[in-house]
Amino acid sequence: MKLNTHSFFGSKYFFFSSLYFFGFAAFATFSLDFVFYSQRVGFSNTEIGLIYAVKILMGILFQPLFGFLCDYFRSIRKILVIMCGVAVFLSSGVPLAPTRLSLLVIDFIYTFSVCAFMPLVDSWVSSETVDNKNLSYGTIRLWGSIGFAIIATIYGRITMFMDVAVIYFGRSFFFLILALVLYLNPHEEGAVPVKEKREREKPDIRALFSKKEYWLFFIFIFVFCFPVQSGGQFFPRLLLEMGSTNQTIAMFSTFIAITEIPFFLFVRKLTGRIGPRGLMLTGGAFMTLRLIGFSSAGSIPLLLAANLCFAPYVSLFMPGFFFYSHSIAPKNTRSFTLTSLQGFAMGMAGMLGTFFAGLIVDSRGIRFLYSYGSVMCIIGLLFFIVSSYWLRKKAAP
Repeated sequence: MKLNTHSFFGSKYFFFSSLYFFGFAAFATFSLDFVFYSQRVGFSNTEIGLIYAVKILMGILFQPLFGFLCDYFRSIRKILVIMCGVAVFLSSGVPLAPTRLSLLVIDFIYTFSVCAFMPLVDSWVSSETVDNKNLSYGTIRLWGSIGFAIIATIYGRITMFMDVAVIYFGRSFFFLILALVLYLNPHEEGAVPVKEKREREKPDIRALFSKKEYWLFFIFIFVFCFPVQSGGQFFPRLLLEMGSTNQTIAMFSTFIAITEIPFFLFVRKLTGRIGPRGLMLTGGAFMTLRLIGFSSAGSIPLLLAANLCFAPYVSLFMPGFFFYSHSIAPKNTRSFTLTSLQGFAMGMAGMLGTFFAGLIVDSRGIRFLYSYGSVMCIIGLLFFIVSSYWLRKKAAP
């Protein structure tokens, strides 16, 4: 069964919007879900920290692998369908696991299976919209914020009186919907049938690694993102220390997701005016303000105000990141370029940043963590400005 490509429900806009809506709904298990569940089944805080470190490492190692496979087969859709099918069974298996060991095995396989899911969706959508005047990345991506806001609100409420394990069954349900949406997609440009005998054009990874633009961008992403992930992971702890609850944390996530929507509407206009670099610099400035706010805010309303800066960061920095990574990617290497930057640069920065963040919190306090983080973001942005100027000057005749 295939959808009519001339109808709205068969259009690319509806298809990609559905991927974002149900994708973010599937990943809307707010940040404390595994912490709560693993504590309930008997894991210690040290064991939980080690588990998270392993999961981050898996994302670093395997995201580029999935990107390479997509480029090699010239089909992101096929890889996503397989991921969804595996995730449906594994997500449901987490709360059904009879022992702690089996729970870890299931959760680690699940992490491996879906670690590149959203990066691949981002790569697919940004590739389709970068040169298509009829499609706007922002108006498609905002549906992910809507899906996240709705489901995070529901999760926040039901986990106040129900077992947190129910989230895993909800996640399985949304992955099933995603599998159906992907299966019914009538066409994917550039896909190469498995049985086709013509030689596939392999991703040109050597050409990518020989580009100065790639490595300068890699350094920028690593330095800038070093404090970003740890800042988000320790934010719930900061809220709890100030008297918040699970429902309040979920409310924060929902409110931020809703706030992202108007910013996404202006992504196309801003991209035309300031380009991908400008988007990243603007979004990066908001992230810096967020961390500065976390280091100094003395009340929950002020923390909420500072946390609002996350919306323009996601809505501006990330689209700029996608578009710029595509602009420096060699032919048929876009997915690998994006997943290598997200896996190696962002992932390694997140893993090391989280490790050092824990040391800083134990020795200097959580407020100092955010002061240090804001300085790191400023250094990263200055490096990006200087390196961009150098590349332009070198390219000038």
